[in-house]
Amino acid sequence: MSIKTVFLAIIPIFLFAANMQGCAQAIEADMVLANAHIYTAQDDKKWAEAAAIKDGRFVYVGNTAGAQAYIGNKTQLKNLAGRFVMPGIIDGHTHPGMMGVENYGPRLPEGNRQELLAAVKAYSDATPGDGWIRMCCWNNFDYLKDGAIGPNKADLDALISDRPVWITSMTWHSYWLNSKGMEVLGVNQDTPDPIPNVANYVRDAQGELTGWVKEGAGWQFTAQHFPLDMDKVKNGIDISLKTLSESGVTTLYDGGNWDFDDEIYGYLAELDQADRLPLRYEGTYVVYLPERRHKAVAEMKRLSKAYGGERLKFRTIKLFMDGISPELAAGMLEPYSSHPEQAGGTTLSVPELRDWLLELHHERFDLHIHTIGDLAIRKVLDAVELAKAAVGDSFYPRVTVAHLELIDADDWPRFAQLGVTANFTPWWFGRAAEGKVHPMLGEQRSKHLFPAKQIIAAGGNVTFSSDDWSEEALTPFLGMEVGLSRKFPEELSDKKAKLNPTKANRKDLEEMIRGYTIRGAYPFRMESEIGSIEAGKSADLLVLDENPFEVDHRTIHKIKPLMTILEGKVVSGALTIAP
Repeated sequence: MSIKTVFLAIIPIFLFAANMQGCAQAIEADMVLANAHIYTAQDDKKWAEAAAIKDGRFVYVGNTAGAQAYIGNKTQLKNLAGRFVMPGIIDGHTHPGMMGVENYGPRLPEGNRQELLAAVKAYSDATPGDGWIRMCCWNNFDYLKDGAIGPNKADLDALISDRPVWITSMTWHSYWLNSKGMEVLGVNQDTPDPIPNVANYVRDAQGELTGWVKEGAGWQFTAQHFPLDMDKVKNGIDISLKTLSESGVTTLYDGGNWDFDDEIYGYLAELDQADRLPLRYEGTYVVYLPERRHKAVAEMKRLSKAYGGERLKFRTIKLFMDGISPELAAGMLEPYSSHPEQAGGTTLSVPELRDWLLELHHERFDLHIHTIGDLAIRKVLDAVELAKAAVGDSFYPRVTVAHLELIDADDWPRFAQLGVTANFTPWWFGRAAEGKVHPMLGEQRSKHLFPAKQIIAAGGNVTFSSDDWSEEALTPFLGMEVGLSRKFPEELSDKKAKLNPTKANRKDLEEMIRGYTIRGAYPFRMESEIGSIEAGKSADLLVLDENPFEVDHRTIHKIKPLMTILEGKVVSGALTIAP
C-alpha cells in the first residue's frame, strides 16, 4: 500500500476525531434529549435516539452515544426513556382569529324549521331594539332537499319585519336574511351578483330575491355591520393559540378573517412584540371577490409593514376560487346531482388567474387557493401551467390548493408536474364518509372525495390542516386519525361502529405525519428551516407519551403532547421526565 493510499484512508478518521474534539470544546448544548424514539421526517435518516439543541437549533441528531460530546456543565440533559419525539406540527390552513370574529347570540336548536324559527322569534323578543338579530346555524342540507332552492326571507318576515335578521349557515359560507336585512345591506332586485353562481343573491323562479346570500356576497358586508368586541377577539385568539400550541402546532397559515385584518393582526403583533406568540404565524389578505385581487399586493405590503415581526409574517395571499358544494357554489365539471340546473362557478377565469399569477411572480408573493370543485381545481392548474410557460423555471409563486373535495382523475398527476401543493383538511374525510353519499354530488362522485392518497401516489406534495376555530378540531392528531381511517372517533360521531383494535398502516401514518411536518414547510419556503429534526434546522419538536405507530389507531385523536418546543424553548407543557 502506498503512502498516499494510507494517508487518504486515515483522513476521514482524523477529521471525525478532530470534529468530535471541537464539538466537546466549542459546542456545549443548551439541551440534550437522549434515549428517545425520534421520528426525524428526514428522507434518508428517519429515526434517531438523541438530539442536541444550541441557540434554538439542532446541532446534533443521532444516537445517544454521539450526543455525549455536546453535554457540558450547563446542558439540560433529559433522558426521555423511549418516549416518542417528532418535528413540530405545521397547520397549513386554520383560523385562530375567527373564534372572536364569529360571535352570535344563542345557537339555534338542531331540529325542524318550526323549532328554529321559534328560537329566532324568542331571541328577538328577548333582545328588544332596532339592531341586527344575528344567530347561527341553519342546516344547508335541510333547505336543499328534493331540489329546493334554499331558505326564504318570507319565513323570517312573518316573524320579524321591523328589524334586520342575519342567520349564518352551518357551513359559515352563506346567510339567511329577512327583507329588512336585505334593505339594510342595500341589496335589491337590481343589484348584480358579485360572482354569478358563486357569490350571489339567490332568486326564485320568478326572479325575486329569496334572502339567501352566498359566499363573498355576504362577507363583503360583515365588517361594515358587525363591529368586533375586542375583548372577545383577544380571548378567542388566546384560546386558539393555546390549544394549537398544546396540540403541537409550531407554525400555521391563517386562512383569513374576512375584513378584520387590522384588528386580528394588531393583537397578534402585540403578542409577537411581547414574545408571547407561541408559534410562527403566516398572515394573509383574502381575495373573495374578483376586484380585490387588484389591491392584494398593496394590502400585503401594508400589513407586513404595520404588523410583521419576528414570528408574524405576510408572504402568502389567499384566493377563494369557488364556493362550497353545500351552497351549490363549488365549481363543478358536471352539474350537481341534486340540482341538475346548477354547476357552480369560479371567481376568476383561467386568463385572469394566469395574469394575476404573473403579477405575483414579479411582486414575489405566494398564493393559497380555496378550491372545492373539480372545475375550480382544473382552472387553477391550467392557469399555473400557462403562467409557468410564460416565465419558465424562474416562476416564483408557490401555489397551494386547499380543501380539494373533488378532483378529476386526469388532474391527479398535474400537482406533481406543476409543483402545486395539495392541502387537505383530514377531519373532513370522516364527515364525508359518515354520509356515504354527498347529497349534492350523488353516489358515483361521492366514492372519490378527497383523493389525498392518489395525489401522494402521483408524486404530489400533500399537506394537512385543521381549517377551523372550534377547539376539538384544532388538534392535528384528530386529523391524523380520521385521515387514516376516514372514520370519525366514536365519541364525536353520530355513527357508532364496532371496530377491532388495530394499528395504523405504518406507511400511511408516516405520510400523515410528513404532511403535517416536512411537506408542510414547503409552501412557506421553510423546508430548509423547519419540518424535520436535523442538524442546522430550528429546534421545533414534540414529546409524546404515546407512540402513534404503536397505539390502536382509534385512539390517535386523544394524543396530547407532553411538551412542545419551538426554537429550542418550551412553549407548552413541561419536561417532567427525570434526568
